[in-house]
Amino acid sequence: MSSRLLLPTVLVVAALTAGAGVLAREAYRRPLQAVGDQIALPTASSSVPRSAQPGPPTVQLSIDAALHPDGQRVREVLQRYFDAINDHDYEAWAKTVTADRVNRTPRIRWEADYESSRDGTIQVHRVETVTAGRLRVLMTFVSTQDVAKAPAELQADCIRWRVVYPLQEEAGSLRVDLGTEGSSSQFTAC
Repeated sequence: MSSRLLLPTVLVVAALTAGAGVLAREAYRRPLQAVGDQIALPTASSSVPRSAQPGPPTVQLSIDAALHPDGQRVREVLQRYFDAINDHDYEAWAKTVTADRVNRTPRIRWEADYESSRDGTIQVHRVETVTAGRLRVLMTFVSTQDVAKAPAELQADCIRWRVVYPLQEEAGSLRVDLGTEGSSSQFTAC
């Protein structure tokens, strides 16, 4: 190639590369189309007035969580899990957790622990694959309860939780499990 054509060729290649980069950036920047109210941009739970806490009971996924291959399955099991807590329905809750967790949580203790609980403003921020069949879910939610049922470390009737829930494949479905992931819960009063 002659030196006369080298500069125009380099400029054309550079322009095409820059154009492709701009198009790719725009394609990745487009938000997902929300399916009902299941996908949400991250918001602070403080946007729900104190009088309306714990907020809506619908489990919402961040765009990042929705893009995970198991994102929808995670949303579905967590929706059933929180619905069971809000309905004070031990049988429904037991169908959303692992057999080990059911065995470690007798009905009478569960009913006593959750008798005044209401959960809402439930947002899944991230889903991570730990191993085949095991996930780690980073999420936030708000709970309201009688002060006597609140954690000993924070006696409050409204709590904002930041938690990591382990989910395990069991009996053909995802279930909320026990594990060290859940021991790192953080909470503050609303």
